[in-house]
Amino acid sequence: MAKRERGGSGLLVKLARSSRILTGLDRFTVRIYDLLKNGFFGWIFSNYREAPRSRLFSGIGQGKAASHLRELRFGICRRMETSLIVRAVSYLMRALLGCRLKVWGTFFFTFAAYSLAQLTVVSVLKGNSLDAVFGENSASFVSYAAALASIPLILSKKTLAEALADSAVGRTALKIGGFRPEDLRTEGDGGHLNVAFLIGIFLGTLTYWIPSPLLLLGLAGIAAACLILIKPEIGVLALFFSMPWLPTMVLAALVIYTSLCLFLKLFRRKRIFRLEPVDIMAGAFAVLTFFGGTVSLSSASLKPALLMVCFMAGYFLTVTLITSREWLVRCSSAAVLSASLIGLYGIYQYFTHSGYSSDAWLDSEMFGGIAGRAVATLENPNMLGEYLILVIPIAVSMFIGRGEGFGRIQSVFCIGIMGACLLLTWSRGAWLGLIAAALVFLFMWHRRSVWLVLAGIAALPALPAFLPQSVLGRFASIGDMADSSTSYRVYIWRASVGMIRDNLLSGIGIGEGAWFRLYPRYAYQGIEAAPHSHNLYMQIWLELGIVGIAVFLVFLFLLFQSAFTLFRELSGSRPLRNPDLSASLLESRLKDPEEAGKGDMRRGKTQLRISAAGPLCGIVAVLVQGMTDYAWYNYRLFLMFWLTAALAACYIRNGRSELETPYFESSPTSSEKVLPLLARGKKTKKEKRAENDGQSKENGKK
Repeated sequence: MAKRERGGSGLLVKLARSSRILTGLDRFTVRIYDLLKNGFFGWIFSNYREAPRSRLFSGIGQGKAASHLRELRFGICRRMETSLIVRAVSYLMRALLGCRLKVWGTFFFTFAAYSLAQLTVVSVLKGNSLDAVFGENSASFVSYAAALASIPLILSKKTLAEALADSAVGRTALKIGGFRPEDLRTEGDGGHLNVAFLIGIFLGTLTYWIPSPLLLLGLAGIAAACLILIKPEIGVLALFFSMPWLPTMVLAALVIYTSLCLFLKLFRRKRIFRLEPVDIMAGAFAVLTFFGGTVSLSSASLKPALLMVCFMAGYFLTVTLITSREWLVRCSSAAVLSASLIGLYGIYQYFTHSGYSSDAWLDSEMFGGIAGRAVATLENPNMLGEYLILVIPIAVSMFIGRGEGFGRIQSVFCIGIMGACLLLTWSRGAWLGLIAAALVFLFMWHRRSVWLVLAGIAALPALPAFLPQSVLGRFASIGDMADSSTSYRVYIWRASVGMIRDNLLSGIGIGEGAWFRLYPRYAYQGIEAAPHSHNLYMQIWLELGIVGIAVFLVFLFLLFQSAFTLFRELSGSRPLRNPDLSASLLESRLKDPEEAGKGDMRRGKTQLRISAAGPLCGIVAVLVQGMTDYAWYNYRLFLMFWLTAALAACYIRNGRSELETPYFESSPTSSEKVLPLLARGKKTKKEKRAENDGQSKENGKK
């Protein structure tokens, strides 16, 4: 069977090579890639260098003051670890893990019973009906759910730690959080039923003042805070998943708390903080954003500026904490899963007409066949479109890759949901952004992907046979001044150009407060209520001045330069690191270093390239849509942009770390001890000449 498959594939290769058209196209693509790689583009975009360690800081670290600070830090860390609060919290967590599920079931059943009893008594005393108990409301629903969940818990004889380690759901939860079953240390004798009964009564009584959903959410929040304190990476993972679901201020609180947990880890030397040139430019943009709030035409600019700086801290949280391949895959999977659920919700809203819709979003005279637009939880179809085009390329990279994150079937399902929801947003800017991202992704993937681009261009005349007329009409209306949305934006852009011309250097400040102080002077008649410039680059220039837009563009340049530098290295002959290489594999590699493991090495390099291209192309899509809209007024999308940029930077750094230096030029490893010949490698001419000179000098002395 294998021979038949090889024979069939060989026949296809022979047919392709015998075709002059396909051979010419292949040579054409090779020529294009050579020009991009070795020409001016390659010279500019593939010379990224990591920031070397500064001698100044290394000298400061060796001084007396630094030694005293290290002693002070060590003393503080020792007192923190031996403090009564830390020991009490640690004991409580181990005791809760050691509690039997029967104890947990008793607590939930008692809590549900007393919360329902409280609802019944209050309804009877107030003379109301019992709809609060038996009707459809969140408090009664949560109580009934807690009562039903307590039944299997009461019948179980396992502890919570054993249940997490033995069940498939528990193992999945541990894997998501980066824990192992060995990490579940327990304390105590399994808990006491009477204590659980009393705690259930107390919390059930509290539902008179605090609704039961909020009370249980508060308990879950305390547990999540403890987990983030142990592993701050969980906080970053929560940001990727909860961005479209949580309110803006809750997300800001999560960023601040995770930053504090990271600071504690850095103080205790449990994590490493390192800056690269691209990170420095991101920090410079954050500083300019802060000054855009303090030095502004309006005093109302300070709050949005502080919120944006807070969300930009999510970038540094990600690049500092998400360093391993496992956490990169977890964050990517969380983003794809959350976007798929948002897509399902948007599709449900569209077909049930249950979401908010505004007449200003659509020209009803020109697009009468469109009933509405999907918005989901982002309150605007264009914002939903930008969020989806940020995440769809990540899902595509999972589909093309080697099964990192979701499998191919699950990836196709997620891509289909997000693509359908993107279509129902009717956001033309998002459609254009996704098309641009697809083209860039194909060029990043493989040089022969140019054939797919040409095939797509050749298939354009056949699109009317497959796409609905409403989609084609919406897409064909791009640039049509008869569309009220297009003419609305053009007049705002003209006014924005005048505002930039008069505030070229300094800008006007962050937020709508500064915008409304100045825009009415430049606005055209009938368009006096525009909230922003509807263009990402104009808005940054207008708010932060020429320095702000320059810093932002340099950040993007360095981000893509680091990516193309990695791609250039991956296309070279440097092997990949493999810490699981055994002695037998090294011996086979030593006998035939060119052929042994060649296929795995090639697939591994392709996977590194594709995984980095996913979030990068999401950034490309947003940058293209940014020419027609400004989405950063939605602070959650501002957070997601910087999280995606940080994810791309993390994939690039992880790819660099996977590249092995030739002949183990780094520190000796166990592999070198097994095969010292492979570690030594061949001597250069300079080494041979120096060795001969040394031998001649020794002979002369003798």
